[in-house]
Amino acid sequence: MADSSPGHLRGLRVAVTGASGNVGTALLRQLTDPSLGVAEVRGLARRRPPDVAPYAGVDWRLVDLGVPAAEDDLARALDGVDAVVHLAWALQPGRHPEQLHAVNVDGTHRVARAAALNGVPHVVHMSSLGAYAAGARDQQVREDWPVTGIPSSQYSRDKSSAERVVRQVLGNRPDTTLTVVRPTLVLQPDAASEIGRYFLGPLLFAAARAVPGPVAQVLPLPLPALRVGFVHADDVADALVRILDRRASGPFNLAAEPTLDADGLARALGTRRIPVPAFVLRAALTAAHVAHLVPTEPGWLDLGLGAPALDTTRARTLLDWAPVHPGDAVLRQFVAALGSGDGASGPLLEPSGGTRHG
Repeated sequence: MADSSPGHLRGLRVAVTGASGNVGTALLRQLTDPSLGVAEVRGLARRRPPDVAPYAGVDWRLVDLGVPAAEDDLARALDGVDAVVHLAWALQPGRHPEQLHAVNVDGTHRVARAAALNGVPHVVHMSSLGAYAAGARDQQVREDWPVTGIPSSQYSRDKSSAERVVRQVLGNRPDTTLTVVRPTLVLQPDAASEIGRYFLGPLLFAAARAVPGPVAQVLPLPLPALRVGFVHADDVADALVRILDRRASGPFNLAAEPTLDADGLARALGTRRIPVPAFVLRAALTAAHVAHLVPTEPGWLDLGLGAPALDTTRARTLLDWAPVHPGDAVLRQFVAALGSGDGASGPLLEPSGGTRHG
């Protein structure tokens, strides 16, 4: 956890959009720690979480970023805050990209405009490795890699567009510090049920919970080989606290070692891999998506195959950040929680929770 002295945490008033989601819940665990001395935490979400830790003691403001009326709600919610951490992001319904765009891109524009109109000194925008253009399998990219996305992925297109929006609205304001955070895949056991519903759908999610032991005895993985990274939500939250504490600007990549290739993924999951051509897997995923067997649209596979691995030198150097949880352990713990149907008490993280943004 970041040292609050001589930084900016003590007495800070911070607003967090998507505060009841995966990263939001992890961030609240830190910001509500009395030792940091944060004066006020405002949580922005569509639904109010239960009055239990880490949601208790947060000033909740109910806002739906996907509708025009959110502008008035945001103007009130961001009045007088010292920093905004914009985490809210919709992953479903993937069959309705216009609804995702309304929340993810238009909603980001509304948050950025409200922050500018309220003169918020520090805005932290949660982006993703999905904003990056495709990279070579054998390289780790730094923050200057093109942020043009992977065109066949709705998620990637929206992440790239959202970054463009925040730069257009806030990038040239001398009184605003703008930070963009680009993590790799963010997991934690508490979010297993939420993420399982988002990507597996009810049938496969139920099957995953019903099968004991490893995910499967064999696992089909695409050729060319994958290179995938993972990072624990608590480690991302720690980086966010350090960013707030130091009022650090610019982009930051976040990932934990090791980056896993196909063999590493299979080892982490306790399975054997079967190499399968990527076009075969994409065809199968497309068919399952069209048949409404899974909510995951094929662009997610394109993103998995094309997204580059991340060089985290800047975060480690400027923030003194080092992830506590190894990436392969993060994956193992998440899959174990997925199989047991674990979740948490928030409206998105609970095992029977909702399917939209936090």
